[in-house]
Amino acid sequence: MNERQLITRAWQDADLEKLKQLHAEGATLLRACAAMKRPMASVKKRARELGLHFASVREVRREINAREQTQ
Repeated sequence: MNERQLITRAWQDADLEKLKQLHAEGATLLRACAAMKRPMASVKKRARELGLHFASVREVRREINAREQTQ
């Protein structure tokens, strides 16, 4: 049987700064994952370790719908 190897990339200081910048810009978790080309679980874990919370797609949609209803 072939054993699967995990392919991981270490988080560099530049990666952490980019993650903080994306959070400050209001990016969603999905957008941050795409921008960083990393798995969602990895970005979510690192953000949590930094004390950051990314809005989920549901939260963003809820906010958009609430804004549209008030207009």
